[in-house]
Amino acid sequence: MYKNKKEQNVKSKITEKGITLVALVITIVILIILATITINVAFGEGGLIQKAQQAKNLTEQATINEQKKLNGLMDEYANVMAEESEVPEPVANEVDPEPGPEPEPEPQPGDPVDGTLAEGPQVADGMIPVKYVEETGWVKTTAVDEEWYNYGEKKWANVVLGGSTFNTSGSYEVLDETKTYSMLVWIPRYAYKITSMYHQSGSGAGNIEIVFLDTENKDKDGDDYSEKIEYPDASTGSGMTDYVVHPAFNWDEEPLAGFWVGKFETSNNGGKIQIMGGKQSWGNITINNVYTKCIGMNNSGNSYGLSSDDNVVDPHMMKNTEWGAVAYLSQSKYGKNNNVTKNGSNYTGGGSGTSYRSNQGQSTTGNVTGVYDMSGGAQEYVAAYKEPESSSSLVSAPAKYKDVYSSYTAPKSEGHYGDAIYETSSSRLSTSSSNSWYNTYSEFPLEGGNFFMRGGYYGSGFYVGIFCFNHGGSDGEGYISFRVVVPVL
Repeated sequence: MYKNKKEQNVKSKITEKGITLVALVITIVILIILATITINVAFGEGGLIQKAQQAKNLTEQATINEQKKLNGLMDEYANVMAEESEVPEPVANEVDPEPGPEPEPEPQPGDPVDGTLAEGPQVADGMIPVKYVEETGWVKTTAVDEEWYNYGEKKWANVVLGGSTFNTSGSYEVLDETKTYSMLVWIPRYAYKITSMYHQSGSGAGNIEIVFLDTENKDKDGDDYSEKIEYPDASTGSGMTDYVVHPAFNWDEEPLAGFWVGKFETSNNGGKIQIMGGKQSWGNITINNVYTKCIGMNNSGNSYGLSSDDNVVDPHMMKNTEWGAVAYLSQSKYGKNNNVTKNGSNYTGGGSGTSYRSNQGQSTTGNVTGVYDMSGGAQEYVAAYKEPESSSSLVSAPAKYKDVYSSYTAPKSEGHYGDAIYETSSSRLSTSSSNSWYNTYSEFPLEGGNFFMRGGYYGSGFYVGIFCFNHGGSDGEGYISFRVVVPVL
């Protein structure tokens, strides 16, 4: 029994060892299988190593391709810049956006602002634009203010010269008219045509058509009047066959956009010129002194702030042609277009202080913006005379400062026109001497003094008027004054 148990134990141990060996073998086999699978996954066809290598290769190839594309774009950009390539053709069916409107340019001084003028007033140093505001007076403004002027509405541009006093009132700087000032009015460049009562007289006046021009003789619509420089044919009673550019707007053979004229007859401020309402007109002054005082307005250190360079502004005594330019504008649709009321006093504007504001009929516009004292007041010397004459500094002055006549003849015979002499009167002299438009006085200087005077004297009856002309000597009288013109060159 004992032997059997021993043999059983021996067999049991052998059996356990055999099982252990088998398990070992199985484990080894499993490990071999797992190793084989791992090797195949890592190194086999489509394994991790191969996929990693493929990914590496793809990445490198992508980098190479990207670099080639970038190089290509750089080359193309370089070619475009080098060749300044043309604008590419639009792609089919691609609609270009509609361009927006061009911005309106900012108005500049000298640009017309009223829709009527071809060129605006020219403002030089020493000139201050002013506009009239009811119940306030003359207020400071700018050259681009649309309310400064409107010639289509008979509203002419005004400036005061330096040295004028302004007081602040609300939002305005108001001209102090109790202090000395000098005011000018702008007469724009134009061509004109008299269409009735040419070289005739009567209780009325002829019709004058006017077209405003720029210095190239173009109107606001661009129509060219450059050829309208020769005086056209004209028939007594009917009129001119065409327009002509008014000669007052050519200064020493240079075209002017217009000129500034004294708003009132000149008054005396301690021997200096002042141009203001409500003052006694400067009389008892000789032609020599009138000429000298006017051209001296822009002397160095002048009180008006004007440039002393005559190539900038060139003040002077008013000429016959310049008087005519104001008169013709007044007789057109842009002015009063009627007889200018007589100033029955020797005060500028028809009375003391600001009387001119209620005497608007005495203005060339029929309102406060026009030129005063051209009908009545004092007679006015103008820089015009009949040859021969040798008693005045005016005679030796440059030709640009004067109008010189040899006789009372038609414009095409002697070349004088636009001066409200032959064109607006039927005769140089008759028994009544009322041979100009509105039955005003007409006496060409053939007898006595050789110097022209205009407008008539306030005490001389009903013959005074803007189309009146007379003559006298050079020594001056208490009833003879003068007026200033200031062109901006």
